[in-house]
Amino acid sequence: MSAYTRLTDPLEQAFSLDVPVGWRSESGLARRAALQINPYVRSLSPDKMTYLMLGEPTLPSFTQPSQMGNAIGHPEGTLYDAGLGGLALVLRYLPGAEFARVYGQTALQSVCPSLKFVTAQDRPDLARKANAQWPTAIPSRSDGGEARFTCTHNKQEMDVRVQVATRITNDNIGWAVILLQAFIAPKGQDDRAEEILTHMAASVSFSPTWIQKQNQLSAEAAIAINQRMQAIFRQERTFIEKLNSVDENFQSMDEIVSGFSSYRDTSTGQTYSLSNTNPYKWIDPSSGRIISTPTNSAPPWAPAYRLLTHVQ
Repeated sequence: MSAYTRLTDPLEQAFSLDVPVGWRSESGLARRAALQINPYVRSLSPDKMTYLMLGEPTLPSFTQPSQMGNAIGHPEGTLYDAGLGGLALVLRYLPGAEFARVYGQTALQSVCPSLKFVTAQDRPDLARKANAQWPTAIPSRSDGGEARFTCTHNKQEMDVRVQVATRITNDNIGWAVILLQAFIAPKGQDDRAEEILTHMAASVSFSPTWIQKQNQLSAEAAIAINQRMQAIFRQERTFIEKLNSVDENFQSMDEIVSGFSSYRDTSTGQTYSLSNTNPYKWIDPSSGRIISTPTNSAPPWAPAYRLLTHVQ
């Protein structure tokens, strides 16, 4: 049985949860806008062989493609301001299992080489768990699912699981990812990794004080809200950099073979030293989140990412 310690979101003290003692764990609350938030946690074992993930800081909300959307210049793939500074992406609805596969093939390809899809299945229990944690008064349905992969890390075969619940309104207009958790673990240790991840997710507790403040935001004017948020947005980049660092720490086991290269953000002039494991590097300009892909295709769930330039 693992021993746990309590970790609190360091930016807003919005939530806390149990994380394994002795592991490197980072948490945060990424804001797309005042009313659009993405809590996330990353936890890396001391031997850098097991990596646990809760949440994704760069997820927008989603709307289904429609004739009206096309008419006003919002075809599929468009990222637009959904109000109060929030971002919405026009993308067909992806049930949990399908989103899990897409997410694994993009976000996790960046941290574990030779990622290969194995299977996907529906998981109604994940939808029930997500609905209990994130209830809504809006008539809607939720779909839970899981995708499994294999990859190679430190010359060992690894098992990868991505578990997702998505929710769409009954009018089939808006949808969101309401649960996203994943792990990468040595083959044969997957059940233990899932046990720890499940404990972490079940232990999440939001501060009543923070909830009260968050509820108050919905009654304020959009301009006042977003002015208040600018300082938080600037602070948030520091915590996203820590999240990127945990990714890199996991990847370091493979970098003896792959090596490093320099990548430049041509919009800001900043240069990053990143692993060659996957050649294409993408940065989310609003948060500084970096992921990599094996091909020159941006993550379909995050079109705001821009390509970093490889510097020889």
